[in-house]
Amino acid sequence: MTVATPGTNRLGVYVESICRDLDRGKTPQTEDFRQLMTQMQIAIQASLPGGIWPTPGGSKAVNAASPSKLVFSVTGANGQFQWSVTNPYQASGQTVWHEVSYCPLKSFTQNVTTLPPTAGANGTVAEPGQTLFFRLRASFDLKNWSSYQLASTETISSGKVSSAATSDAGAFNQTNYGVVTSQAVGATAEVQIQGASGPLTSLVAQKGPAQRALPGATIVGVAAGSSQFVGWDGSQYILRSTLGELLASDDVTPIGKVSVVDTGTPVLPAVSLVLGSGGAVLGWNVTNQGNGLTGPVTLTITTATGTGATPGAQTIESGKLISIAPGNPGSAYAGTDTVNVTGGVGTGTAGGGTAVGGNGGRLTAV
Repeated sequence: MTVATPGTNRLGVYVESICRDLDRGKTPQTEDFRQLMTQMQIAIQASLPGGIWPTPGGSKAVNAASPSKLVFSVTGANGQFQWSVTNPYQASGQTVWHEVSYCPLKSFTQNVTTLPPTAGANGTVAEPGQTLFFRLRASFDLKNWSSYQLASTETISSGKVSSAATSDAGAFNQTNYGVVTSQAVGATAEVQIQGASGPLTSLVAQKGPAQRALPGATIVGVAAGSSQFVGWDGSQYILRSTLGELLASDDVTPIGKVSVVDTGTPVLPAVSLVLGSGGAVLGWNVTNQGNGLTGPVTLTITTATGTGATPGAQTIESGKLISIAPGNPGSAYAGTDTVNVTGGVGTGTAGGGTAVGGNGGRLTAV
């Protein structure tokens, strides 16, 4: 057997030894021929993709190395993430498997969601209102994987699902268990948003089956006598004069409507009784309409004998008391009895959500 000196071309040495034996008419040494074939096999195999020999009649050999130079991108909108991958040029004719994972942490150390490997070049992840990091790794054989690459070094937001994309009844499938009230403070008023336990206590907002707590609050400097629609924008309560303005943004949770209390001192009207048989009150005569009224007046009869009479609905126009409808006539009133008039300032009307156990449709009371 020929022994190759270290550092020489082993293949060339064995070729030369075999050729010399043939030139002399001798049979080459078997060991030299075996070493020649072995060196040729090693050299050829090293040049094959992945070092894998092709199988006659079998499938095309696959490079066991992992793909590189992929282009990975992720965008977010309308409560979804859209991811896409452009495969590298060296993947021509080969299947490239993509494994996408996402996490709220850039380190991907916890709360990691990994999608099943796919040969597809794009996909959708439905995660409304989430801000996440996305990463990708790829493989030719589902065994040898490339290193992870981030779609972005910054978080990507999916945004919220727009109202246009929800079911028709979705906008109404919500309520809150809170109360919105108002009270006068000088020339203006303040609006209070509160829970069942009273002022400044938290309230519960419900959307579908999910519940969350919202803080109690007081909004000052509100125009007296106005109608206000209250909503939560994610960080604070806001007031709008119409429901359309309040719901113009999908980020606002409607809370309720409140008719704000009025302020000021009106000129009160004068009223007398119209009596009938047995001292029954047949009517309420407005002798002076007053001025500056922003709400119904309170009518109290000063009497020593009469009982049971109550007024009906009041008609107030342009701050004046126009008329009072008959109510319960009562009896035993005298011609000397008088009517005491107070109030006349709007007290406002509270609003808010449906009480617990109330409306099954959970329509917000606005």
